[in-house]
Amino acid sequence: ALAGTWLISGIIPAMIYYGLQILNPTIFLPATVVICAIISLATGSSWTTSATVGIALIGIGGAIGLPLGMVAGAVLSGAYFGDKLSPLSDTTNLAPAMAGTELFTHIRYMTLTTIPSISITLIIFIILGLVQDTSGAADTDAMLVSIKKSFHINPLLFIVPVAVIGMIVRKTKP
Repeated sequence: ALAGTWLISGIIPAMIYYGLQILNPTIFLPATVVICAIISLATGSSWTTSATVGIALIGIGGAIGLPLGMVAGAVLSGAYFGDKLSPLSDTTNLAPAMAGTELFTHIRYMTLTTIPSISITLIIFIILGLVQDTSGAADTDAMLVSIKKSFHINPLLFIVPVAVIGMIVRKTKP
């Protein structure tokens, strides 16, 4: 429900719209990991992230000449990282409930394995981004016009994701 609401209301299209304007082919892969991690952390769903922003990022990556498997790997790496640490994620809530511990204690202990793994992943994607040939040219202007025509794009749309992330930082119970 959260992902559908964010998609219909224009929050996810706004993320794509502004992301298209700032993404550079050299940093595209690590930026994809970070973008997907943030969205997945805010929504609590790796599947939703992969099915919305991930699809858009794969299309853009293919247009600039990056191997699609590599872009998909960046999408999934970020999406699963965010989902694993999100207090909105069903599995992150289920595990401590079954074990009889607190949610944020569980998340704190999961960071012991997820932070090193995402750090290594980011280093690899930074190196790959520097050595990959990005000879293609994405027609981002057409994509931007299409998004702008279909949705009312406004920076105020980011109030909701920022509020969700703020509640996560404040350790607000789900």
